[in-house]
Amino acid sequence: MTEQDAAQDPAQATAHAMVEARGVHKVFGHGADAVHVLRGIDLDVARGSVTVVLGPSGSGKSTLLRCVNELEQITAGSIRVDGELMGYRYDAKGVLHRLHPKRIARQRARIGMVFQRFHLFGHMTALENVMEAPVQVRGTTRARARARALELLERVGLSDRVDHYPAQLSGGQQQRVAIARALAMDPEIMLFDEPTSALDPELVGEVLAVMQDLARSGMTMIVVTHEIGFAREVADHVVFMDDGVVVEEGSPGEVLENPAEPRLRDFLAHVL
Repeated sequence: MTEQDAAQDPAQATAHAMVEARGVHKVFGHGADAVHVLRGIDLDVARGSVTVVLGPSGSGKSTLLRCVNELEQITAGSIRVDGELMGYRYDAKGVLHRLHPKRIARQRARIGMVFQRFHLFGHMTALENVMEAPVQVRGTTRARARARALELLERVGLSDRVDHYPAQLSGGQQQRVAIARALAMDPEIMLFDEPTSALDPELVGEVLAVMQDLARSGMTMIVVTHEIGFAREVADHVVFMDDGVVVEEGSPGEVLENPAEPRLRDFLAHVL
């Protein structure tokens, strides 16, 4: 990524956007083996809004999320979260530099992420899983971390499962622990990467209910999902991606009820 790839001075970032992506490209590999996954993504996510990202497998949705929180380094373009350029800084002469990994880790700590797979520590109880990051990353006292973890587990409906290990929990319960764990770091934004795709159908509703509660509380959220009902009921903004580009975006009514692009109409016909 060069200085020209990044957007202009950070002071010019969109005032009301929690996330601002400009001209984002991501290429995996080099030469003949290179795979161009993101091809110039522009995206604004308003503070306190819910943005749902739809698209077929391989369209770049998950890669976009991973670029937002620096799990993947973008090839070109810029991403800002709450006005802060992710992964880079300008020096006094306006030259762009890659941040030290510790600084990037601090940026990432502001962003909660929930994955398809739950990634819980199998040797820890639900309570211990939620406590771990605040204690280890932020140096929170165990007493404070425990109190906060109990509060969050109650919020996601698991106050009666705090001493259970992941193997003793259903998939839906494990995913709700994963959400509580992400919330324990008091993130400014939550990213969800197909959080219900690994769940049995009867367990999907309990996870979506927790996400709806988060949306009502004003949490900024970007959700990659195939749950069209969730997008229709909860999203403020819907983005449809295909082949690494944003094909169509707008309100749920515009995008889901009256799609303009043939690729989106075909996708919805298959999903619905």
